[in-house]
Amino acid sequence: MDQNLIQVLQFSASVLSGLLVLAALFLLWWKSHSPWLLLAIMAAGISLLFRLAFAVAPAALSSTPVLLLVWPLTGLVMAGGLLGYAVLESGRSSQ
Repeated sequence: MDQNLIQVLQFSASVLSGLLVLAALFLLWWKSHSPWLLLAIMAAGISLLFRLAFAVAPAALSSTPVLLLVWPLTGLVMAGGLLGYAVLESGRSSQ
């Protein structure tokens, strides 16, 4: 397979998965209006912006080590938001 085609497919799959996660979080937030989900949405959106920026200008991201640290932290913040929402909902359902 052509190397450019593989890169396009990798980028497309990465962005599509980010958009699907963002859509799922938004639908959950629309129903519950949980601040935890709002935190997860913001983090997922920032992570998606990093993915797009890395596809457009990989050298700019690679030359700034702080950005390469912040990008994975957005995933950690999103996971924390999901965990907060899960704990909140599990507490509500047990009452």
